[in-house]
Amino acid sequence: MDKLIATFENYSICQLSKEHLLSLSKFVVDENYKHHENTLIDPLKRRKEILAIYKEELQYFSKSKIFVAKNYQNEIVGSIRIMKWNGEDELPITKMFGIKELNDIAPENSNVHIWHVGRFAVRSDFQNYGIQLFKILMMYAIIPIMQFEKGIMFAECDSKLFRIVNLLGFKAIAINNGIQYLGSKAIPMYSTRDGMLEFVEKNMNLLLDKKENVKDDLPNLISIFMNKLKALVSH
Repeated sequence: MDKLIATFENYSICQLSKEHLLSLSKFVVDENYKHHENTLIDPLKRRKEILAIYKEELQYFSKSKIFVAKNYQNEIVGSIRIMKWNGEDELPITKMFGIKELNDIAPENSNVHIWHVGRFAVRSDFQNYGIQLFKILMMYAIIPIMQFEKGIMFAECDSKLFRIVNLLGFKAIAINNGIQYLGSKAIPMYSTRDGMLEFVEKNMNLLLDKKENVKDDLPNLISIFMNKLKALVSH
């Protein structure tokens, strides 16, 4: 059973259970094609891509945390997955792009704690809540990284999302020009703790019970949030 983490207007944030990985896989594939091709995907191609994602998420499940947003009908309307790299497992960014030496790519002051973020999707018809949900899911993924001065995240995101996150104050650096994946151009990218700082300062209040002077007390607020999150999530 999925574990309730937080409740917002019109949706809740949950930690996804293993039994719902197939539902997640279907959601990710379908939403990617809706956003980028606006056409029906070939059923055989859809099935193949869903199974590929399902198998990959099964492989990573014990080492990662998947957060989903669900509406009042218990339907997934958003998703994101975060995983701290153990230095050994092959990450999606390596499988897809052949990018291996992550420690060498990362700036020297940001390569001690390496994380991977993936399966980021928001339902295309989720009315006016899309941008807020977008920001909240991003925050659930990057706040754990912000605990560490020398933290960095790697991800693969489509070119449209890459532009959006940079416009929202999230400094994402493209590693190369990308490839076609799930109906759009996927770009391998990274962002350091410093690169994520502006985005977190702007959006930390979305996660707090009361409004705070975020900039002056950010380390303490991150610590408080992480202590609450650790008490709620399954390990």
